[in-house]
Amino acid sequence: MLLVKAWLGFGDRLQSLKMCVKYAQDTNRRIYIDWSDPVWSHQSESFYNYFNLEMPSFDPKNIPANATVYPPAWKGKLHDKVTRETVDNPIFFIKNGYLKEKYTEDVVVYVSAGNRYIYPDCTFFGNVFRIIHPTILQKVRERNQKYNLENKIGIHLRGTDRTKNVDKNHRMRGLNIRLVAAGMMNGQSFVAVSDDPEFVQLWKNRYKFPILTEVGALGGTEGVHNKTAGTIKVSKDSLNIDLLVDFCCLALCKNVISTATDSRFAQEAHRLKPHIKRILG
Repeated sequence: MLLVKAWLGFGDRLQSLKMCVKYAQDTNRRIYIDWSDPVWSHQSESFYNYFNLEMPSFDPKNIPANATVYPPAWKGKLHDKVTRETVDNPIFFIKNGYLKEKYTEDVVVYVSAGNRYIYPDCTFFGNVFRIIHPTILQKVRERNQKYNLENKIGIHLRGTDRTKNVDKNHRMRGLNIRLVAAGMMNGQSFVAVSDDPEFVQLWKNRYKFPILTEVGALGGTEGVHNKTAGTIKVSKDSLNIDLLVDFCCLALCKNVISTATDSRFAQEAHRLKPHIKRILG
């Protein structure tokens, strides 16, 4: 059995999830995804509210008490939520962070907050990963019909915690050069998503291309994934849905450009493009 726990933002946990899926497939382990951590879930939001893996799974409640566990620090703690204290303690992490050894223990626990393999070819993942939340599917379908996303280039205006010491006007000027190079002066159209209301306004002031993000819950200097229950007026479920709709819309676009070159969110949307229609069912 492979029990996957998580931390950090969606791009990071998606990259780690891919490695876990590949490892489970290669080692014939059943897999269960526990995203009950406070970054993803404020109440009852879980991985399985939004996604499914078409792979053999298991119920953690049915793990025998005498099951062997690796890393051993998780023994007796398999149902615990990941916290900041967990992430800061190396005893809860697999050595070097990479899933590659064939462990003999009954249960392997992987925390998605460290090293992970990056897979340019995600076919193995696209074959089993499914988005199942009806609101996400409906909104993505509606946006695709309205904007014909497959003929658009998706722009990811990554702000908040990635731009604390950045001149956003300067970054927008740099982005404009990239849009011109991508064909803006020759009729190429774009759509944008963002986690930052300042970037949204800068985009609206400069371009007539649409912003897809529903920005009512955005704001602050932390990433959307780091918003705590006391800092938002909507549910974490609503934030998760909006984030995933934006992600899927980027993945449907023919290319993705981000203001942050290290954005895992944009990188993974681009990598999943060949598989996004299958993922959406």
